[in-house]
Amino acid sequence: MVILNKEGKVYVLEGPNPLVEKQAPWDASKLVFHNFHWGEIKHATPRAKQNARKKEEPSPRPAPNPPEPTPAAASQSQAPECAREFDLPFIKYKVLCHCLPAKTQARSDPLYGESWSRVSYGNKFVFPCIVMSSGDLIFEFWTSDPNEQIEEKSIVYPFSYEVHNSETNQYDRVPYDDYRWWRVSKREPREGGWLLSASPSDHQPDFSD
Repeated sequence: MVILNKEGKVYVLEGPNPLVEKQAPWDASKLVFHNFHWGEIKHATPRAKQNARKKEEPSPRPAPNPPEPTPAAASQSQAPECAREFDLPFIKYKVLCHCLPAKTQARSDPLYGESWSRVSYGNKFVFPCIVMSSGDLIFEFWTSDPNEQIEEKSIVYPFSYEVHNSETNQYDRVPYDDYRWWRVSKREPREGGWLLSASPSDHQPDFSD
């Protein structure tokens, strides 16, 4: 069967380069091959290591004993973080939430005039809040947030109710009925605190610790 090219002519294989016909072959007797046979493998001889003198390092000084905390400081360190930072009015039902605070930084390119934003996250913490409304697509809550840590794009995860017990005058914890991650989308001052709205979050950090 004859092979034809795209023009319909018989396909002809290319022959040898005519320049090679007049080229003088190399003299193989003058070639030297290194490590070409298994019995003649040679390795470079490593240089002798010079014995370097080790400098005598001074022994570390013992660290001074840390000062003992005062009773006031010790009692403050044992208090829960949310109780120190968040002060909510008395209410029978509260909700505890995990939070991964977000910080948005605006950046711009002075050469091309382009601008963009960059989101970074801080340390996780727990805070109390009052749930105003909750549904499949929105989670609205109020909290004091005195240090203004819960900014837009922060991740919030409600995990427990705090129900006031009139007999013990303390709050008992009850598991929250819907475990979902929410991303804060709106924040506005309201009644000495902040009213925040959140939508379902595609980022779901681990709050197990």
